[in-house]
Amino acid sequence: MRIRTIVLGFIATGLVSIGSGEAQQTALIDRDGNGVVELLAFGDSLTYGVGDDTPPGDYVEEITDSGYPRGYPIRVSAALGVPVLNSGVPGEILTSGGVTRFPAIVREGGFDTVLILEGANDANFRVDSGVYARSLQKMINVARAEGKGIVLLTIPSPTGSHSSLQPFTNAYSADMRELAYLNEIPLIDIESSFIAACPDYSTCSLFNLPEGLHPNVLGYDSMATAIASGLQR
Repeated sequence: MRIRTIVLGFIATGLVSIGSGEAQQTALIDRDGNGVVELLAFGDSLTYGVGDDTPPGDYVEEITDSGYPRGYPIRVSAALGVPVLNSGVPGEILTSGGVTRFPAIVREGGFDTVLILEGANDANFRVDSGVYARSLQKMINVARAEGKGIVLLTIPSPTGSHSSLQPFTNAYSADMRELAYLNEIPLIDIESSFIAACPDYSTCSLFNLPEGLHPNVLGYDSMATAIASGLQR
């Protein structure tokens, strides 16, 4: 309990949880010495940008077309003026597909810091929080072994027709906060920023509704603003 209280205190002051040591270094540094700061956005459909074609207020019951990669990575790249590779895979489960795909992506290199946002599909399959945390720790270990920076992004809590997933995504986000503290790495709390922006979360204008799982244009704008601001800190 004490760990989570400390971490939430950091979040309240600026969306970013930072411990000591490595976490005190900015994510925007050239770790591989090639003269360019490059980021990798790793995750599922929330990283890929599914739902990003829809303005707020449109009725969206289901999203069946992934379209082209967009979402928060392209916005963060524009805001910070650094390349952000979109490595989101719609439908991917972190505890099976993500943790398996991650090592090869990291070892290919070509980036300095990886942003990890994944877990919505794990929630859909009711994956235990402990299993999620162990898988995420493996990914952190791999990134560190390869000399990469790591930033964890909490999961926007679903609403609408996907509100039943909330207990699972909330538990995964809590795991992220704890792992960020224990590993002394930055965390940007997207979950908290969405809750703060939507007093009536059941009608949150940041989501495609009533689908309630994927952000719309406004939601991805909000994610990118929080992430770019957090990275600059």
